[in-house]
Order: sequence, then C-alpha cells, then structure tokens
Amino acid sequence: MIQTKTYKTDLTKLKLLDGNPRYMTPAQFKRLVKNLENDGVLTSAPLIYQNEVLSGNHRVQAAIAAGIIEADVIEIISLLTESEKKAIALSHNAIAGQDNLSLLQEYYDSLDSFLKEYSGLTDDIFKVEELDISTLSVGAPKYQQLNLLFLPEEMDVFMELVKNIGKKQESVNLCGKIDDFDQFFEAVTQTKKVMNIHNSAVALRTMAQLTMERLEEIEKESAAVETNEQ
Repeated sequence: MIQTKTYKTDLTKLKLLDGNPRYMTPAQFKRLVKNLENDGVLTSAPLIYQNEVLSGNHRVQAAIAAGIIEADVIEIISLLTESEKKAIALSHNAIAGQDNLSLLQEYYDSLDSFLKEYSGLTDDIFKVEELDISTLSVGAPKYQQLNLLFLPEEMDVFMELVKNIGKKQESVNLCGKIDDFDQFFEAVTQTKKVMNIHNSAVALRTMAQLTMERLEEIEKESAAVETNEQ
C-alpha cells in the first residue's frame, strides 16, 4: 500500500518528469495559465516522489507562469522502483472516464460566456456531423425482365397454382437476386427439355404443378415421420 503526505511547498524547487509522454498545445497551456491567474491558487495538488513531479507537471508549470509559487502537493513517501514511478505517472494520464455528452452540454449551457471559456470546452464539441452515406451506396440493383405470355384460361390456372403454393409456404418471393433469376431460367429450360414443351408459359404452369405435387409428397413424408415418432 502506498503511503503519502500532503504539505505546502515551493513549486519552483520541484523537478519535472523527464520525458513526460503527456503534452499540451500552446493554446491549452495558455488557457490553463489564464485560469490559474483568475483562481489565484492551484486547485489540484500535484503528485510528487522525492521532489519529482509524477502527475501534474503542466499544472506546476502553469502555476509558476501564473505567479503561484507555493501550493499543496501530495508526496509519496513509500519507496518506489523506477518502473513503479513510470506506472503511476502513466496511470494518472491514461485512466480517465468518458463524458456523457448530453449531461455535459447541460452543464456547459448553464454557464455564462466567461465560465464557458474557463471550462476549456467550446461549442464545437457538441456539433455532430451529418453522416455521409453516399459512400455506402451500392448503386441501383440490376434487374432482368422475363415476359411470359398466357392464354386467358392458362393464366387463371397458373395464378390458382401460385395461390395454392403460397398457402403451403410462409411467404412467396416475387423478386430475388440475379442468381435466383438464372436458376429460375435454367429450371424453365430444363422443364421444356425434359417434358418436351416448346412454350415457356406452358413450361411455367407445368413447374407450378410439379411444385404442388412435390409439396404434397413432403407433407405426407412429414406426417409419416411424426406418426413413427409417436
């Protein structure tokens, strides 16, 4: 367990962390200095070990730049290895929560212009860019059209067969992928060849009849299986 103590010290005598992986932009550092000038005190205590700042390096620098020379620090008095020092420094930078943007905006909107600037946030953080879905477009689907000509009486028979097929199935697809069309066209071709049919409409009606026959066979097979299981 790490042991610490808190006391006031001269910030100018502290040693900053060598090779600090955390950085601030000039604008961010300037904002921090301005805030500390307004506060007049350092409101977040740096963490130090053997006079070296492990966490709060930028605040120490900004405080000095703001004319704040003395401030409270938290010193680790337990003995640390070099690796433990680095791990603590990294953990203070890396382990942080995330903002709930909805609640954050409520807080932000309740502030006046001076305090909004003090917060370090800007209106831009709450702007949500519209999603450009143009790059997600796959373009218009390509269709192939198949025209079938029926005599009036043949049309009535065919539509009745389609209706009956629909009753035996949960759904009927009236459109499909181009691969489905190729398979359908091949089925029509094979039906005409095997059944010696020359008219595509007749072949389609025959396919519907064959489908009905096969569905009836499947129903009988399923009923037989259920009977055997019982």
